[in-house]
Amino acid sequence: MHQTQEPLVCVEIKSTDEYLSDQPLSSEEKKYYDECKQYYYMTKRPLISVSDEIFDRNVAIESLILKFGIDEDCHQFRLQTFLNNVCSILNITMHDISINNIQYGSTILETEIFGKLESKDKALKIRVMYESLTDKMQEELAKLNVFFVYMGSIEAFAKQQNYRSEIKLNPQFNRTYGPGHTYWIGALNDGRDRGGKPYYCPVGWQRNSLYITDKFRARFKGWCICYHGTKFNFGLAILLSGLKPADCTAHGEGIYASPSIIYACHPRYAEIKEIEPTHQNEYFKNGKYVQFVLECRVHPSNIKVIGRETLGARTTIDSNVSNEEIAWVIETNAKKIVDFNDVDAEMICTGIMIRVTEQHPQSLPDSKWWSG
Repeated sequence: MHQTQEPLVCVEIKSTDEYLSDQPLSSEEKKYYDECKQYYYMTKRPLISVSDEIFDRNVAIESLILKFGIDEDCHQFRLQTFLNNVCSILNITMHDISINNIQYGSTILETEIFGKLESKDKALKIRVMYESLTDKMQEELAKLNVFFVYMGSIEAFAKQQNYRSEIKLNPQFNRTYGPGHTYWIGALNDGRDRGGKPYYCPVGWQRNSLYITDKFRARFKGWCICYHGTKFNFGLAILLSGLKPADCTAHGEGIYASPSIIYACHPRYAEIKEIEPTHQNEYFKNGKYVQFVLECRVHPSNIKVIGRETLGARTTIDSNVSNEEIAWVIETNAKKIVDFNDVDAEMICTGIMIRVTEQHPQSLPDSKWWSG
């Protein structure tokens, strides 16, 4: 939980109407924020995004913004009260921020933050703020009807918006895997070069394919298929908005992945989420429980470790993959954040694997190894 700070110095600001911009949200922006709201409604927390540059100590940042999407009519929005509450949650003061504008739609509030600090100090302060965002703090922001938060430069936000609009689901390559659908037994033998690593049928899963680049097969010839279990919030964020939220970054010296989706979907890696009937949509039809796993491609030279499972399994996990070779560690070349949608990254995300079941996944035949 965040620390209790000293009472805020009362800084009087003008009324909401004084900051309203004459420029309405574009249709693309409105669509984007509507998708962020879906994330907020289902997870009960805001989608939080941060620009990668705040982690790069070689980049000078002249100006940083803190942008909020608030699910409230801007004419009913109480700006002073909102800012007092946000400052308390984020452990900043009213002197740290200045208001740029408020856009119509819901209430899209843009502020400049730490404007009086030197460039390196700005980046440090906002990096600490970002890394200090606990689940409890995100829940408190949601109570203020905040459905979206962005931290970073305004230039990076514009680029992120443009990049996000280019991220597309690629339905031509969507698949449902299992008997009666796309199905094969053993390693797939279709003549394609997947880096010398076998590719087995992910039975029981659906793939929502992502568009990565034109001439994909030529660009990623020789790259292996592997899986990376992820939190529900991350998978949902990609499906709805194309953005990576705060909890989807890969920290440390490597990313854990596996050639086995049976291993990658263990609940330690792939969160199991029970879906309320009111939130069932085109992705979650006819089911009560959902899991997300990222389908990824990685070049064999970036697999720095192929090792034993790390969950203490006492039986065979996947009949196609040895327990001794089921855990991969992918090289990140010391990057603080790895963007799975960057075509030049060491590892790319080619699809969102979804498993929707009526019964709890623990009762499925492929999950028997979870308990022994």
